[in-house]
Amino acid sequence: MKSDDFETDEDYMIYQLELHRDLITWICNKLSEHNIPFERTRGNSPKGDILLISVDDTPRVKEMVREWHLKFSNNK
Repeated sequence: MKSDDFETDEDYMIYQLELHRDLITWICNKLSEHNIPFERTRGNSPKGDILLISVDDTPRVKEMVREWHLKFSNNK
């Protein structure tokens, strides 16, 4: 959706925040399904929204993200 599709700037900002929240929640659910321990960050961490507990899981999560990108990208 474009910002022009919303009545106010605030409506668009709320939409963007809800979309972000829902995406992070979806990713957390997928990590849980794969038994990958993580924590949600707080306080607008500059390191991101999800903290992997074990650095050893990083390659696996990167591959999962690549697969999701290919699956859901409009550039198929």
